[in-house]
Amino acid sequence: MTTRIQILLVASLACATIGSYSITNAHDPSNGGNSMPMIGGISVEATEPNFIMPSPVHVFTIVKEAADYMDITPQMPKLLPVGFNIQSVITLEKDILQVVYVYEPGIDPYVNKAGGALIFYRTSTTLKGDISDDHKIHKVIETESVDGTKVTFKGGKKMVYLASWMKDGQNHSLEFQRPVTRDMAKAIIRNIVEEKSHTK
Repeated sequence: MTTRIQILLVASLACATIGSYSITNAHDPSNGGNSMPMIGGISVEATEPNFIMPSPVHVFTIVKEAADYMDITPQMPKLLPVGFNIQSVITLEKDILQVVYVYEPGIDPYVNKAGGALIFYRTSTTLKGDISDDHKIHKVIETESVDGTKVTFKGGKKMVYLASWMKDGQNHSLEFQRPVTRDMAKAIIRNIVEEKSHTK
């Protein structure tokens, strides 16, 4: 019985010592009075204090400002479903220009059933492949010619969530938060054109 109590006391003392060591190191890291970041309970000295990673996202009020920043003349949608207007304009690094369109119901929200829906349009002159931020698994993925341009449609047989294509050196993606008919997607794609200036 005495041996068992002694073992328990030694084990408790060891746990208390380990526990206090961990707490001291986690809450009182120091290096000559300078605090250091903790990574997984281990003190690591910062190699460059006050270093802040620059954001890859730049926000603009109009498309022209973003286009000037990227030094491109983007091809942009000139036709959208009724009620959609620009919500935001951003660039990702200087590689992707993204414009988000939001549906604004207006006086009669029953005219357009897409209340609150978003359309994400992206274009790039430097990146190849899929530039959308779409990670869904789609039942149907088909490539079809739209006025001589190969367009990949993703979604269902009749409804489209994503369209992507290359045209005149620009890579495009058009993502619909709420799906549209393939005919509607084609109409938008046919009316994505390059012009010298774009206004909000």
